This record gives sequence, C-alpha cells and structure tokens, in this order.
Amino acid sequence: MLKRVKTPCFKSLYHLAFSVMVSWLLTACTPAWQQPVSPEEIDYTSEIKTLSKNGVTVTASVPSAEEALQLFGTDLYKSRVQPVWMRVQNQTGRDFTLMRSAVDNAYISPAEAAYLRHSGSKSAKREMDIFFQNSEFKNPIKSGSTVQGYVFTNLDEGYKNVNVDLLGDDLLINFAFTLKIPGLTTDHEYVDLDAIYPTVENLENMAALQDRLRNEPCCTANKAGTKEGDPLNVVFIGPRSAIVNAVVRRNWHVTEINHMKSAMKTTRSFLFGSQYLYSPISALYLYGRSQDIGLQKARQSISRRNHMRLWRAPYNFQQQEVYIGQISRDIGVKFQKNTITTHAIDPYVDHTRDSLLDDLAYSQGLSGVGYIAGSRISTEEDTHYNLTPDPYFSDGYRAVFFFSDTPVPLTDIDQLLWHPAWHPSLHEDTTPQQ
Repeated sequence: MLKRVKTPCFKSLYHLAFSVMVSWLLTACTPAWQQPVSPEEIDYTSEIKTLSKNGVTVTASVPSAEEALQLFGTDLYKSRVQPVWMRVQNQTGRDFTLMRSAVDNAYISPAEAAYLRHSGSKSAKREMDIFFQNSEFKNPIKSGSTVQGYVFTNLDEGYKNVNVDLLGDDLLINFAFTLKIPGLTTDHEYVDLDAIYPTVENLENMAALQDRLRNEPCCTANKAGTKEGDPLNVVFIGPRSAIVNAVVRRNWHVTEINHMKSAMKTTRSFLFGSQYLYSPISALYLYGRSQDIGLQKARQSISRRNHMRLWRAPYNFQQQEVYIGQISRDIGVKFQKNTITTHAIDPYVDHTRDSLLDDLAYSQGLSGVGYIAGSRISTEEDTHYNLTPDPYFSDGYRAVFFFSDTPVPLTDIDQLLWHPAWHPSLHEDTTPQQ
C-alpha cells in the first residue's frame, strides 16, 4: 500500500518566501516605466532603408538602445528585446499580411516584451501593456493603405538582417534589409573602404582577373611581414551591399574592436561556454595592413566558431569590388606561451573553404563560383603552418565567389569552368597549375 507523505508546512512557506523575494528583486532591479517620448522629438541616428517592389514600398529601421529607451520608456535591450520599425505602403489592388515569423522566427509578442520590463503599480503595468499592444505592427495591410508599427525581435548587434514577407492572394512579396545598428564598435568602422587606395584599377575581362588572382600572395602574414600565416583561400566579387547582405543572412557577424569591455565579454564567454557573437579576432596582414573586415560565425561556444578576414583588393572587376580573404574553422582552444590561449583550427582548411560555398548559396545572393590556383599547397609530406602555429593541409586553390543584389536561386548559380573545372574534387589530377 502506498503511503502518503505530508509536505512540511515550513517547506511551503520557504517556497513562498523565495518566490516573493525573487519577484521583489526583479521588480527592484527594473526602473519604473516612464512615459515614452514622441517619435518626432527623437534625434535618430539609426539607419533607415526603403525598398519598393510590385506596387509596395517598405521602410524599415532598428532603433538603437537609447532610441528604444525613449520610444518605449524602458530599456528593452537590457532584456534582449529589439524592436524593428517598419512602414508598408500598399498601392496594389490586393490586401497583404505581414508574416512576423519571417522577421524573427522566435519573435516576441507585445505582452511578453512589456512583461519582461514590468515595474511599478498594477495600473502602471496595465498602461505599459496597452502602450506595447498599440505599438505593434497590425495586419492586414489593406489595398491603398499605409500601415506602420513595430515587430519585437531578439537582440542583434552590429547588423541586423530583416526579412519582410508580405502574403497576399496568390502572391508573396519579399524584401530583405540589412540594417546597421548603432552601439557596437566594430573593427571595420575604422576603415574607409573607399579611401584605402588613391586609384583603383578596373579589370574588364575574365582572363585578366584570373591572372591577378593567381599572383596574389599565397598567405596572410604577421605585422612585420616576416612570417606567413593562414592561406588566402577565398575571393569575394560584387557590390558591397550584396556581399554584406549575403553574409548577414547566413548569420555571420561583424567583430568588435579589442577593448576592456570586449575582453571581459570574451573571458566570460570562455569561462561559461556561451556564445559571444561579436568577439574580437586577432589581426592578420595583407597589403601591409590588418584585415579591413572581420567576420565570424559562432557555433556552440566561443571556442568553436568560423573566422573570416577580408581585404579590399587594389582593383575591381567590371566595376565591382574585389576582396581577398581567409577563412578558418576554430575547433577548440589550446594553450600557448605568448598569448596564454589561442584557437586551434581545423587543419583541413579546404573543407572550411568549400563549406562556405554551401553556406553562401543559401543566402540567395551568390551568382557564381569558380576555383583558381594561387593559395599554398600543403600536404602530409610537405606541411605548412599558420602563425599560432597550427598545421594545415590544402590543395592550393582559392574559391572565387560572385555576388548579386537580386535574389539568385540555387539552381541558377553559375559554375565557372576555369582550369581545372569549377571544383578541384571533380578531377583525378587536383594539382594547381601555378
């Protein structure tokens, strides 16, 4: 026979007291809600972009932390809530619905956003709830109407990819925005990509481009230029906006500059095994300078992420910008004399290079890809090392990616039949022709 065991009264009281204490602490740590400032009174620094298509015009912006505080009367960023403002002008004969899950598949409801920042009296909380509900972007978007409001999303820093899907009767219209978010000081902000070179040569034909790419340095270097590091194994060609859109859509993040705050965030992330999407990366050198753009794609933790560094080349191809780059895959952390700890890379760097093709193809911004010699061959018999020093193995090819501002389906990506044909692995003889 089962015997019922009574829970001691003090235990229930303990749980009650604990709950009350936690509730009090949460309330005490959240400043009282303030009456929001009228949008017309705010001096905006946030980027605002407008796109038009098929009779529909969409304008989008991501308020900074300070702007969000003024607009909503509470520090939403502290609770990792990021409001995205958009306005949709519908000049078609159809009604549309904004698909909020396209903006953020884990979007936050107005009530949830308000609840996370609740403070003050019951009436103040209710007033806050109503304000957040009224601020939301509301469907439908009737024919001939203009609708504006906010979608509450999860926090991004640096850049935010905002995907806008408008569903109408037998019609889906998509808009993709990549918006700069004020507040995060990234390393590339100190680089004026338009002022690096006094003049930029323009290459008009493919043969000239191939020749230049074959003769670029094989590898990155240290600051003094006396030692060679990771192989330069990727090339990006296209409009700058298209390149940014593609990498942001695939969850690549810009890197924060090295300073005390970023060092503390890096240390905390390392100790607790968490992600830090914008962690600074070390400087490698090409053309006598460190990377112009640093990017990373986090996986499970700060110890496991992909790094990519890009340098603006001193030439264009058919008026499109050219970037020479390096990509590596961090698979763990090791101890080292000079820097105490450093990342260990996947030594099979071609796997990381080729995985980037898979990744960027799904961005719908990749129009073509080819492979060309110019990097460094490294084998088990003749092994080369980066600056840390980690060994790496490579066939010596660079993957050359072409980008487009208009969406490109997977089936329409051009496979450039250079020599050897577009992918080295398709051939028995994979020795690069230097």
